[in-house]
Amino acid sequence: MFVAAIVIFGLIAAIGNAVAASYVWVESNVKGVGYKNSEYGVKTNFSIATGIEMSELESGSGIVKESKWTLEVNKVNTASWCAGCFCIESLDEKKVLDVEYFPITYQNHSYDQKWQEKKCVKNYRIGAVTDANFVQCEKLQKEETVVTSTGYESWIGGEAPPWHDYRPSLWSPPAALTQTVTADVLGISHIGFAAKDPNEHHHTIAYGKEETIGQFQIEKTIDIRETCNESMVGDWLGCP
Repeated sequence: MFVAAIVIFGLIAAIGNAVAASYVWVESNVKGVGYKNSEYGVKTNFSIATGIEMSELESGSGIVKESKWTLEVNKVNTASWCAGCFCIESLDEKKVLDVEYFPITYQNHSYDQKWQEKKCVKNYRIGAVTDANFVQCEKLQKEETVVTSTGYESWIGGEAPPWHDYRPSLWSPPAALTQTVTADVLGISHIGFAAKDPNEHHHTIAYGKEETIGQFQIEKTIDIRETCNESMVGDWLGCP
């Protein structure tokens, strides 16, 4: 028997003629036994290689003990001033997943797929990308958060106030990409990141990856920011 409960609520609003969608909220809660397949994608800007992008894929057969997921796109949307507005793009995601693989048969159809869960997040404003992939998993327990924002982006309409270049933090979250992963996995995992210079795409400032095969417990935090900030995770030696 397959039991599933999903709650999804979406709100899309228009801002002038420049932006097609400004806010999206999705909430999902699934439990049951059978085969599960889900795919999500986010692209906040229609231009090539700009804004924030996320792609996520999850599928497998067996038991879904817990699968809770929330996604909020453009939580801080705009800060209005006079006839213009600041363009801010952001993404907040939280996910809890607990699955176990075994083949199942339902209504004369057989499903036999070990669990996979793949995610890639890109913030073109700061040249940051992270990916966390789990494949061929017989068991996977995972908690994950992703928080990313372009910060102050641009000024649309009217005349910008004279101080808008100097105090963007008053109007928007910092330009950053932060991802945390806590996982207990029996299978194959890959977690990687890269930070590139937005003004010189061939210059990679930092990169790294970690891969495991077997049964592992993983705790990982990746924090990539545009500027020095006191809230940087795990940074005991502050910026000068």
